[in-house]
Amino acid sequence: MENNGESADKMIPNSVNEVNNPKNVETPNEMVHEIINDIRDAAVTEATEGNSVKENLNANVSAYSPENMEEDDDNPLASIFLEAQDELRKYPFRFKKSEKGNILSMHHISEWHNTKFSPNIKLCSFNEQCSIMVVIAEVGFIFAFDLANKCFWKLSEVQLHPTAITSWRERNNHFLLGSETSEITLLDLDQSTITHRNYLCKNCGEISAISCPPQTVNRQNLVLVQCGYEVILFDVEKFVPTHRFPFKNKNFQLQFSYYFSHSDHIFNCFNDDTVQIWSGVTLNTIRVIHPIKMRDRKLRMEGAAGLAADFVLCQDYNGGGGVFNVDCMVSNYSNGLIIGYCFHPYMGLFCLSTRDGYLLLINTYTLDLQHICRLQDFVIRHCVFLLQAKEILLCGITDRSGEVVILNCLKKDIKLRIQAKNAARLSISSDGKYLAIFNRTGELDIWSTCQIYNSLKSQEECLRLIKLAFRQNKPLLLGPSRHCKTALVATQNECLNEDIRNLLSRDRLLNILREFRWFPCKYRVLIWCALLQLPYNRNEFFQLLKMGIPPIVKQRAKQLPIRDGTLKNALVRIWSCLAHWCPVFAHSKFLPQLIFPFVKLLPRNSLVVFEICVTLLTNHFQMWFELHPLEPNNYLGLCENILQSEHTELCKFFASMHVNPEHYAWPLLSSAFSEVFSEANWLYLWDNILSAPPYYQIFIVVAYNIVQRRIIMRLPDKPTILTFFHEQNPIDMCKLINTANCIMRKCPKTLHPERYMTKFQCIPKKVYPKFLNYPRQWLAKHERDIAAVQREKQCIDARIRKLELEEMKLMERLQSGLRREEHARQVKKMEKLYRDSLKREEERLACQRQMLAVYQKELRNRKAEVAVQVQESEQRQRALKMEKDLELLMQSIECERTRNDADLLMAEEELRNEEMELFMQKCLTTTGSSSLRTKYHVDLQRLCNERHALKQQVKELTNMPKGALSPRNSNNNSHLDTIEERIEEIQREFNEILNTKE
Repeated sequence: MENNGESADKMIPNSVNEVNNPKNVETPNEMVHEIINDIRDAAVTEATEGNSVKENLNANVSAYSPENMEEDDDNPLASIFLEAQDELRKYPFRFKKSEKGNILSMHHISEWHNTKFSPNIKLCSFNEQCSIMVVIAEVGFIFAFDLANKCFWKLSEVQLHPTAITSWRERNNHFLLGSETSEITLLDLDQSTITHRNYLCKNCGEISAISCPPQTVNRQNLVLVQCGYEVILFDVEKFVPTHRFPFKNKNFQLQFSYYFSHSDHIFNCFNDDTVQIWSGVTLNTIRVIHPIKMRDRKLRMEGAAGLAADFVLCQDYNGGGGVFNVDCMVSNYSNGLIIGYCFHPYMGLFCLSTRDGYLLLINTYTLDLQHICRLQDFVIRHCVFLLQAKEILLCGITDRSGEVVILNCLKKDIKLRIQAKNAARLSISSDGKYLAIFNRTGELDIWSTCQIYNSLKSQEECLRLIKLAFRQNKPLLLGPSRHCKTALVATQNECLNEDIRNLLSRDRLLNILREFRWFPCKYRVLIWCALLQLPYNRNEFFQLLKMGIPPIVKQRAKQLPIRDGTLKNALVRIWSCLAHWCPVFAHSKFLPQLIFPFVKLLPRNSLVVFEICVTLLTNHFQMWFELHPLEPNNYLGLCENILQSEHTELCKFFASMHVNPEHYAWPLLSSAFSEVFSEANWLYLWDNILSAPPYYQIFIVVAYNIVQRRIIMRLPDKPTILTFFHEQNPIDMCKLINTANCIMRKCPKTLHPERYMTKFQCIPKKVYPKFLNYPRQWLAKHERDIAAVQREKQCIDARIRKLELEEMKLMERLQSGLRREEHARQVKKMEKLYRDSLKREEERLACQRQMLAVYQKELRNRKAEVAVQVQESEQRQRALKMEKDLELLMQSIECERTRNDADLLMAEEELRNEEMELFMQKCLTTTGSSSLRTKYHVDLQRLCNERHALKQQVKELTNMPKGALSPRNSNNNSHLDTIEERIEEIQREFNEILNTKE
C-alpha cells in the first residue's frame, strides 16, 4: 500500500493551466531561457518601476469537502489565483485538506513583453518558530508566507542569482541569503528589507550552503559558509568573514561543509570520501573517518547481518523482485561515492548517501557506523530526516526519475512514495512539521509530515494485517484449513484462515494465470501450495527429520558443488527425508539436481519444500523411476513420439546427429528445466506446470525443442548439441507456453500421455503415501548386495587396519633404530665440535697471555713516565709558590712606600703653609712697633723642633737598604734634599732678618 503523490501538473487548477499556457502565445524552451536571463539582468530596475514585469503567485490552497466534490467533480480543489502586483500588500490563502499530505502548492508566473512564463521557485526557508516561510524565485523576487495567519506578500528587495538561504536563530525573522557571485546578504523580514551585503571573494564560486551553529553553542554570530571549494566562518554581527579555509587541490576537493546539529563541530566531506570533523573553537581537525571503508569492513565482517534494511523500490507484478528497467548511464565516480548527507537533530545521527546504493547512518558522538541500508534498484541523491520519536525515517529523492520516497531505515518493508517524479530538492522545517519539495518544473509543494507519518503508519498496519492473514511471519504457516474460527486459533501455525482459502480457489487462480501468464512473486508460494493442496503434515515430517541422514546420502552429499552452507544443509535435509520416505531416492543420482531449485526457492521452509517434492514425485515424476537406475525410456519415448508427430524434420536432424531423447529431453527434465532458464523464467514456467495436468512437462520439452529448432539445426556436431541442453539460451516464455498448450490440444489420443499417467492426487492428511513405482525387488537385492559389500568392506578394512598397525610397529622399530644410530652419529659430531671449540679457546687464552705481558711492560714504562712528570709538576708548583710569595712581599713594600710618599707630601704642604705664615708675619713686622724676635720667638722655637724631627725622619729614610730602593724612591730622596735645602735657605733668610733688625 504505497501512497504515490500527484504530479505537479495535476496539482495546478484548470484556471491556472490556462494562464500558464495561453492559446495565442507560443513559449518554446529556448525562448523561456532567454527571457529568464533578461529578467535576471534587469530585475532590480524593473522591480522598482513595476511597469513591464508582473509577478503572480499561484497557490493551490483551498478547502476540500464533500460539498465541493458535488459542486465541481472535474476540479474538486477550488483554487484561488493570487496576483502580487503591489509590494508589501498581503494576500490571504488557505491550506488544502489533502489525505496524501500536500497542503500547499506554489507556482510562480511572470510576464515579460506580453509573454508569460514560469521561472522556477529556487529557495525556501522557515524561521525559528516555523511560523513564517520565505520563498525566493529564480529571477530573484522574494515572497514571505505567514503560515499562522495564512497570508503572503512580496518584498521590494531582489536577490539576484540566489543559491542558499537559512534563518539566523540569534534574531527572529532574519535570514541569510547567498548568491552565485559569492555575495552574502542579511534579510530583515520585519522591515522587509536587506540590511547588509558583503562580497566574500572574487572568482571563488557560488555560495552552496550556509549553516548556523546549534542553540547550545555560545557563539551564535559565527555561521559557516561553503563558497565553492572554500569554507568561510562569517561573523553576522560585524558582517565580515573571520576565517577562510580554501580546499582546492589536485588530490582532493571540498564537497560538503556543515555545522553538526548538536555541537559546534564542523562536518567536512571531500571528494575522496574522507570526512573530517573540526572543532568550532580551535578550528583544528579532531577526527578523520572513512565511511566507505567502514562500510566495506562491516559488511565483510558481518555480511548480510550488518544491514539494517534492504530496500527494493520497483517490484514489478511479474515477480522479478529486482527487475528494474533503467538506462545504462555511466556513473561519475571522480567526485567520490558520497553524494548526499543530512543530520538528525535529536537522535545523534547523520546519514550519508552513496552512488553505489547505500545509506550509512553514523553516530555523531562516537563517529561509529551504526546502521547500513542497501538500496537495490535506486540511489538517494538528496535526503532529510523526518523527526519522529523512536523511529529513523528518511525522506529522499531518487536519482533517475526524481521520485520522493519515505524509508524506515530499520524496517525494509516500510516505505512510502509521496511523489512520483520530477522532484529536485528537499527542505524541512526545524520543528519537522513541514516538508518542502522543489520540483524540476518550477513548482514548490509543502507537505504536512504528520499526514505523511499517518499514511506510513497506515501502510505499516496494512502490512501487519496482511502478514497476519497470510501467516508469513513463520515458515510453517502455509496451508488450507477446513476448521472453524476457534480451531483456526488453536492451529494457526498449520493452516490458512477460511477466507483466504476461498480466495485462492483453483478456478480463480487459473483465471489469473490465463490472463497474466504467471502468478505474482509475492504470493507465488502461497498459490503453489493452494494448487497442490498441501496438507502440512507437521508431525509426520518431524518424524522423518528425526531419523537423521542416511549413510549413502551423507557420503554423496560431500560431492555436491554448493558453496552456500545453509543452502547445502537444507538440500541434504530434504534429500534425507525423501530417502527415508522411499529408499530409491537415496540412490538416485539426479534427485539433488531435480529438487535443488525448489529448495533454493524456500531454504527456510523445509516442510513446504518436502511436500512440494513429494507431490511432484507422485504425480509429475511418477514414471521416472520405473527403470531405475536407467533413464525413464518409456517417459522419454512419449516425448519422442510427440516430437516426431509435430516436427519430423527436427527428429530427422537428431537422428542424423545420433542424438536420442536421453540427450535432448532428459537433461531438461532431470534438472526441472533449471539449467536452461533464468530464475524468473523458471518461476513463470512452473506456474504453468503446476496449474496443468501432470503430463504437461512432456509438451514443455517438445515445445522447447520446436521453439529453439532454428538454433539447434544450425549446430555443427553432437557435443555442441549436448552442451546446448545444459546452458541458458534466450527464449520467449509466452511463445513457449503457447506452443506447449497448442501441441497439447492437438495431440492425437494415440500419442497422448494421458493414457499412461494417472491423474493428479494430492497428499492426504496425517500420512505420506508410499511411492511404489520403482523396481522394488531389484532395489532390495541391490541394498542387500550393498550391505554384503559393506560388511565385506568392513572386514577388509579391519584386516587392512591390522596390517597397517603391524606395519606401524615395524616402522616405529626401524625408526627407533635409525633414530639411535642418528643420535650416536650426532653425539660424535657434537664431541668433535666441543673438542675443536676447546682447542680454539686454549689458543685464544695463550694469545691473550702474551698480550697481557706486553700490556704489563707498557704499563711499567708508562708508570715511570708518569712519575717523572709528577716530580716536574711538584717542582713547578714550588717555584710558583715562591714566585707568589715574592709578589706578595713586593706588593707589601709597594704599599709601605706609597704610604711614605703620602706622608712626605703632607709634610711638604705643611712647610709651605708655615712659610706662607712666616711671610705674612714678616710683612706684618715691617709695619709693627714690636720686636720680631720677641714676636716670633715661640713660632721659631716650634719650627726648629719640627726641623729637627724632619731631619731625623730623613736620616731614617736614608739608612734603608739600597736593594729595596727603586727609581721612584731615588726621586723621592732628591725631592727631600731639595726640601731640606729650601728649609736651610729659609732659615738663613730668617737669621739675616733677625740680624738686620737687631
